[in-house]
Amino acid sequence: MSAVLRLRDTETWAHERAKREYPWVAEARKHAPGLDDFLKWAHGLGASRIDLLTGHRATLTVHGRNRYATMDPTTSLDLKQIVDHVYGADGSARVLISLQLDTAYSVTLNRRESLRFRINIFPVQTMRGPGMNLVLRPIPTLPKSLDEQRVEQEIRDTNLLRSGMVLTGGSTGSGKTTLQFGLIHERLMDPTVSCNISTGEQPIEFLFDSLKPPNGNRITQTEIRPPNMTPPLFVEGSMRRENSDLVLGECRDGPTMEAAINCAITGGKLSTTIHADNGPLMIQRSIALCPRAERDNLVSALAQSLRFVINQRLLDRVGGGRVAVREYLTFHQDLRRQLMRTESELWPDLVAQAIESDGQSYAVAIRKALEDGLITEQTANEAWRRDA
Repeated sequence: MSAVLRLRDTETWAHERAKREYPWVAEARKHAPGLDDFLKWAHGLGASRIDLLTGHRATLTVHGRNRYATMDPTTSLDLKQIVDHVYGADGSARVLISLQLDTAYSVTLNRRESLRFRINIFPVQTMRGPGMNLVLRPIPTLPKSLDEQRVEQEIRDTNLLRSGMVLTGGSTGSGKTTLQFGLIHERLMDPTVSCNISTGEQPIEFLFDSLKPPNGNRITQTEIRPPNMTPPLFVEGSMRRENSDLVLGECRDGPTMEAAINCAITGGKLSTTIHADNGPLMIQRSIALCPRAERDNLVSALAQSLRFVINQRLLDRVGGGRVAVREYLTFHQDLRRQLMRTESELWPDLVAQAIESDGQSYAVAIRKALEDGLITEQTANEAWRRDA
């Protein structure tokens, strides 16, 4: 068995040097036999991350471990062709003037099945000059169910909210989007719920176009692609469509946070994600993202609109894989009023205290996972030390 594993760990893409049959890209935006075959092979190994870098061999991350995927380095021409194929004719030109790009890409397996990947394309510097780095991460066709994700009832109850902001946070790769869209999927398919959901994502990850809700619930998904479609423009347009729920894929800058807050205070429900390591830091980062010129008004509106905050981490699971642990807090009316009476720089401490008394802290979540036999004592101790 160990010999088989060692062979598989050192295996590289078999068609790498069959350039005639498997060029990375044969015709941009239409046919990429090499890229598609490479991605199918990587997916078959269980790769959670695929990394292409100018002048370097491609690498994969499989079950948390890095390994080489090719024998030869990817050239500048290889990456130019790949970027222009997955993004558009001006993709590589945009990267070489120091713009980063986000998009998604699909590979067809058969008439009914396809693989989808989220792609981040980033400008880098190499010994030979400007280069590019592509990181591809697979997107499941549908998110895992809330039962499979072991989602707590308090979090599930956010699907009953009719207004305000639900903020989901965590680091890159912590499963924020999987949790967010697991909740959306359950809401759409609930025959007792009537909802019209509009999402603005960069890129679209879980594509729900094939869903058939039992009672006519509807979701429309729009890709945010500046300058023609920005988060503020998406929110402005969506507010004219009588949606019950608005979803912004991520709050990563001032205009997006401003648009999210302005939407949340108009009476609808707004869900979004933010990169931060725990609940208090999510609040701190939300405040910091508010544009300075409007910060006082926006911070006040944020205090009034917040309804629920979730932060998620993934820990090594007994037997392999990962398991989610979560910190969360309901922002009930008394807490929102307390925020309004408190200087915003003190909010993180106030939220930390509220999580301990009224929500679920990471310390409690980790202890539950340990008691349920999902993680080892060593993993639990390492996770507890993270917040020590």
